[in-house]
This record gives sequence, C-alpha cells and structure tokens, in this order.
Amino acid sequence: MTAPPSLTQPIELVTDGSTTLGASTLASLPTRERTFEIVCASGDRYAAVWAGVPIVALLEHASVPPETTHLLVESDVGYRVCVPITRALEGLLAFARDGETLATLERFDTRFVGPEIGGPKAVKDVVRLETATLPPGVDPDSYEELWPEE
Repeated sequence: MTAPPSLTQPIELVTDGSTTLGASTLASLPTRERTFEIVCASGDRYAAVWAGVPIVALLEHASVPPETTHLLVESDVGYRVCVPITRALEGLLAFARDGETLATLERFDTRFVGPEIGGPKAVKDVVRLETATLPPGVDPDSYEELWPEE
C-alpha cells in the first residue's frame, strides 16, 4: 500500500464542529484499495485501482449529524461539489492510483473518488469536507462551485 502524501495543507472536516486532519493523522487511519471507473465530462472512461482513506474513516473524526444528506467536497482552489452522503460514504480520499502516488503522477496529492462519482465530481487536491442537511426540494447543485473565481 502506498503511504499517504505530505499534504501541502491539512484537510478541514466541518460537521457539528470542525476539526483539521494533517498528514500524520491521515497516516494513522486505515487505507483501502478499490477499483473505480471515472467517466470524464468528455465521455472518456478509465478504470484504476485507487488507494486511500475511506471517507467513513475520515468522518469518524467528527460528529456527523444523523440527518446529514450530502457531503460537500472542496479543492484547494475553491472547486466544490455536493454528493449524496450514501454515495460519498462508499468513496475514498485517494493518495495513489495503480500503485503510484498521485503526487508522482499528477500535480495534486489527493483526489475524492468513489462508485458513480463522475470525473467532474472527483475533486482533486481536497482541502475541505463538510456535511450538509439539505431540505426536501433543494437542488444540491446550488451548493456547488464548479467554476471558482481566481
């Protein structure tokens, strides 16, 4: 299993309270390898074996309200997606793809991946995870920031 990266910045978990996870905490958490296929916005598909910390293990470090419906996942540049919590809990905060660290393969250390998480929602360089309880009828897309201002 590939070791977690040295994070350029810690990952903030925001739920009922807020906590920050640094590289040493991430290194102490269980890691898993799972095969996920990512479908890019262009329609291209690629499958890979991803290694990282299960989202469930990350959220165990925070008090997650039982009524949580979604998880907001945000990148270092403010790119933010809103994913149903049931789908997010099956995902990983990945550090490696096909046995190579993401930092070696790409220009980022982490990526949010999971089943049925399409390319646009597979956030790179995750710095924040926030639980949300969306009222019925609210569009989850209204919580997203897909084109952050620079």
